[in-house]
Amino acid sequence: MEPVFSSVKVAGGRDFPSVARSLFGNVRLDFQSGDEDQSRLLSAMLGTCRLTLLEADMHTVFGERVTLGSDSPDAIKLVFQTHGLSSLNQNGRSVPVGAGASIMYDPSRPYVLTNRTAVRLLLLQLPRRALPVQAVNRLMEPFVAMPEHAGMQRILLSLMDSTIREIGRLDDTARASLGQTMIELVRTMIGDPQRERSSAHSLDLLRRRVKDFVSDHISRPDLDVGMIARRMGCSIRYVYRAFEAEGTTPADYIWSLRLERAASRLRDATCRPGEISEIAFALGFSSSAHFSRAFRGRYAFSPSDWRKGGAA
Repeated sequence: MEPVFSSVKVAGGRDFPSVARSLFGNVRLDFQSGDEDQSRLLSAMLGTCRLTLLEADMHTVFGERVTLGSDSPDAIKLVFQTHGLSSLNQNGRSVPVGAGASIMYDPSRPYVLTNRTAVRLLLLQLPRRALPVQAVNRLMEPFVAMPEHAGMQRILLSLMDSTIREIGRLDDTARASLGQTMIELVRTMIGDPQRERSSAHSLDLLRRRVKDFVSDHISRPDLDVGMIARRMGCSIRYVYRAFEAEGTTPADYIWSLRLERAASRLRDATCRPGEISEIAFALGFSSSAHFSRAFRGRYAFSPSDWRKGGAA
């Protein structure tokens, strides 16, 4: 029988070790010269997954037998470390974990995690049944994703980070959906027989996130693929790949959306002086002339003629 977890947990200071054991299994924490009072965590269930933001002073985690069974929610752990220096020792292999690193391991196998400095990390716990059997079987020692999955890791980290920040505003349905999306991204990272389908899903997810970002920032004249890539936490090339399925580019999508919104606003315009320029600048166009050329190229009407048609 699986342990029962509340939806969201917050802990810090002296409560940190006991809450950590309730969430992460039969682990023993030794803070040695570290300050236990500086530790805190925020943890939430995402359907069958658990996502945790953890900040702690230097300490060591001893995991002798963390999981109680193969279906325990914490059967597989994926760590994204955003600050600090650590090392994970398991099955004779020692793997350094620095800021910006990610590592996956099976906690049913004894391990020692040494946090040599204060750390900040995001921890995703996945039920092993959610992952391909052959992938789980490879986790006799810590798994480090291949360089070609760097873009995928950045997307997953960005999603985990934004989810934990917005966790209080998400209902159970939204959390479960995000958890499933994270599982599919992890399956792609570790090598899934259905990799192509999962990869396509991750690109669909990225495309939806980009479209939402563009919609919210359409008024910015500096909105471009470079800004989008930085905010999504991935490469420019990966943003372009996300739009290939629709036969367009990120830049084309931005300008198309600007023109669509301009056409809609012009239909509702009142024909007062300067109104066309206001609409153009509000949608990120650099000048009225630029707006007029682009609009005529799309709709075969000037903005003023289009507005008159709407007023009529």
